[in-house]
Amino acid sequence: MSELEMTDDDQVESDLRSHLETLDKRMDELDALITRSETGGSVVASARSLPHSEGLWPISSADQADEGQLRETISLLKATLNSTTDGILVLDNNLRVVIYNTKFVTLWDIPPSLDREDKKGWLRAFTAPLMENADTFVKRIREQLAHTDAATRDILRFTDGRIFESRSHPQQIEGEIVGRVWSFRDVTKQRQAQELVEYQATYDPLTDLPNRRLLLDRLNQMLARCRRHQRIGALLFLDLDNFKTINDTLGHPIGDALLQQVARRLTDCLRREDTAARLGGDEFVLLLAEENAVIDEFTHQVDIAANKVLAALSEPYEVQGHRLYATTSIGVSLFPQNGENADDVLMQADTAMYRAKEAGRNTVRFFLPSMRKSSEEQLQMQNDLRQALERDELKILWQPKHDFAGNTLGAEALLRWEHPTRGLIMPGEFIPVAEDIGIITSLGNQVLEVSCNLLRKIADDYSEAGPIHLSVNISPQQFQQADFAMQVAHFLKTSGANPTRLTLELTENMLVTNLEEVMAKMVDLKRLGVRFSIDDFGTGYSSMAYLKRLPLDEIKIDRSFVNDIVTDPETVSIVEAIITMASKLGLSVVAEGVENSREFDFLRKRGCHCFQGYMLCQPLDEAEFLEFILEGNISEARKNGTQSVFEGF
Repeated sequence: MSELEMTDDDQVESDLRSHLETLDKRMDELDALITRSETGGSVVASARSLPHSEGLWPISSADQADEGQLRETISLLKATLNSTTDGILVLDNNLRVVIYNTKFVTLWDIPPSLDREDKKGWLRAFTAPLMENADTFVKRIREQLAHTDAATRDILRFTDGRIFESRSHPQQIEGEIVGRVWSFRDVTKQRQAQELVEYQATYDPLTDLPNRRLLLDRLNQMLARCRRHQRIGALLFLDLDNFKTINDTLGHPIGDALLQQVARRLTDCLRREDTAARLGGDEFVLLLAEENAVIDEFTHQVDIAANKVLAALSEPYEVQGHRLYATTSIGVSLFPQNGENADDVLMQADTAMYRAKEAGRNTVRFFLPSMRKSSEEQLQMQNDLRQALERDELKILWQPKHDFAGNTLGAEALLRWEHPTRGLIMPGEFIPVAEDIGIITSLGNQVLEVSCNLLRKIADDYSEAGPIHLSVNISPQQFQQADFAMQVAHFLKTSGANPTRLTLELTENMLVTNLEEVMAKMVDLKRLGVRFSIDDFGTGYSSMAYLKRLPLDEIKIDRSFVNDIVTDPETVSIVEAIITMASKLGLSVVAEGVENSREFDFLRKRGCHCFQGYMLCQPLDEAEFLEFILEGNISEARKNGTQSVFEGF
């Protein structure tokens, strides 16, 4: 099928005009034929006397023709031609018009007032004012007549928006091709509906950019061309930095308007042969057309183009009265490299984009083979971690806390992963993975539930150990759950644990995000009797404002400060300031990571209340911890103490 691309033109081939002059005459001749038959004339003779009439009905001889049947056939043919919903046009091999029907005149908008004798005016009305490109239309008719044995189907477009389907097939008389028959049907509504469906399937409705489906189709075609012609192409994967903050703060209409402006800027950065697409959310892709260049030169060109895009997208946006800023991280994949398909190229660029995020955002990173290995290892860890939950490979250890006299005050719950082949995997390595795959909340709830049950067990069976407290690290995702306070209340109630013996450890960065919401949730939990501690104090966004407003009970000095107090005078000043500030605010101070007596003595003399670290005791499993608090003996633990490799979960 060919799409006839038309433009306005009031000039039509003169020979087509002259040959169309017999159109109107053919129907008059049919009328005359039937009239003669009804008045007693010979229909067969009349039919034979009419030029070109043989192309309308087969007549072999007068002896074979039944005049009554012939009159009926002629009448039926005339009625059929004029009653069909398709416009019919018949041309002979010399472009002479044989016949047309009433629907043809209607479809082509030939005005009834037009003088049928004015053949030149009639032909002009038939073509030029209506077709988008009359010359192309005439050329197509000639091609069809030149290939008379082929049936064809075309789509004709008109300047008024109408769309016709044109079907053509050869006309034969006794096996000889004498011309062609065209039928025209108005398919405007059907084609518009079809084109709308096709558009919706391949274009993003918000930005009018190609969507993932169309992008992959074009990328596959480009990959094939690159391999065939030894060329190089590039795909850029873009992700807006911190777009979620804008969307959540100002609302989706503002976010959508911003995405539309981003799409326009991307389009302005590209050449005609390039493609900008939107995958969804704030993810965009640029497909740069292939070139015949050496790899180093092409890489340099792509780097220039990527940084041009970075600069364009970093300019401020004016969106419904808001002045917004949005930077972008870009990952680049050059292709073809091996036997990768379109999905592989897209994944490689996506991987490189995440390296750009890790490098500080608003930058460009090219995909390297080493990234593939890292991504594969990451995927393997994700799969292994899911299975670890099912196989009970994640274990909780308890690191005791002591006062300066060596009395056991409690313990912090630490999580470790005993991998069946890799051995011990530390929380700093697998906790971010748990956050990425969305299981951190489930994992955190398990630790919280175990801690509450252990508190109740200690109270019931080890009361002689004194008031033992347990601390549990809470991840940001876990704390942000709407029902987090209810979850804590549930674990406390079902276990029967004393809420005042449970300490929830939060990070500084968690507290400064949505302070009012955080405060409300902490107040709800505080009503239960739960205690709060700031973990790794001094490594985040410390602020006296939230220290004064939030219902805190203690702060934990990060191990990085504790380990430097012996050698770094500046660290000494920081630690002394933290302890003094906590004392003024009525907060307890816990020092984590205490590894030697010099650190212990320094902290004790400055007024630190609680200590944990390998100098005092290494992490213990539940049975060891229960035995430890019952004996209250830390001397053996000190002998076995080594450099700490455990991080709090």
